[in-house]
Amino acid sequence: MASIQVSYPHQHSMTQAREAVQTLATKLGTKLGVKSSWQADVLTLERQGIKGSMVLTEGVVDVELTLGMMLTPMKSQIEAEVNKQLARCLG
Repeated sequence: MASIQVSYPHQHSMTQAREAVQTLATKLGTKLGVKSSWQADVLTLERQGIKGSMVLTEGVVDVELTLGMMLTPMKSQIEAEVNKQLARCLG
């Protein structure tokens, strides 16, 4: 299993950041079948082969993902896509 950890800084209010992260989660759900749910300021993510969370704080979104064996070879591509989508939603 491989782990991905990304800390992405942002200049948004918590409300704006939450909306942006929700938009990203909706896209992940549509494209990859990732299920998400909020627990306070933590968005949990899950689908077969991926488990993780996005933690929202003032000025930073911390993303932690654990990849199953089938997705481990794609770790660098997935990490790059996470950064790209965070930049798109929070940039």
